[in-house]
Amino acid sequence: MSATASIRGGSDLSARSNGILVRGLRNGLIASVAMAMVMMVLGIVDRGLFAAPSSIWAFWAGPDAYSPTTLSLSFVLGAMGHMMNSAVLGIVFAFIAAKVLQLTGTTQAVLAGTAFALVVMAVMWTVLLPLGPNGNIVKDSAALWIWILGHVAYGMTGGLLYARWR
Repeated sequence: MSATASIRGGSDLSARSNGILVRGLRNGLIASVAMAMVMMVLGIVDRGLFAAPSSIWAFWAGPDAYSPTTLSLSFVLGAMGHMMNSAVLGIVFAFIAAKVLQLTGTTQAVLAGTAFALVVMAVMWTVLLPLGPNGNIVKDSAALWIWILGHVAYGMTGGLLYARWR
């Protein structure tokens, strides 16, 4: 234990855990922007530029809150919810990557991040969304292939950032 850690009552283990928390939070937030960009750009040719973020808020607030083609409070609140979820999942991925998989290479991290994001999507699609009465709003806000590409963008970005900043 270092002198600084013993003065603070901490340990190197505590410092490493805090590092995983901070890196995971940061990486998840940045990856959420990559995912949102992919989904919103592709959404222009599908259900609307604001469809996916708006659907996240509509999941909680109901169908009247869904505003796929208008910049609205629903879009802002949905984007905030998306970023919050992404930050938490970034922490989960960073923990799994560091402690369980013990990833060392960039390719490993990108592939693991992509697999993680696709598993998250599968759980969301088959378990979480059916639990709410408005789950179909989220599912219908973009074509399945757009959801898949968005999650791949999240996972690839999160994995790349993990490898770059570990």
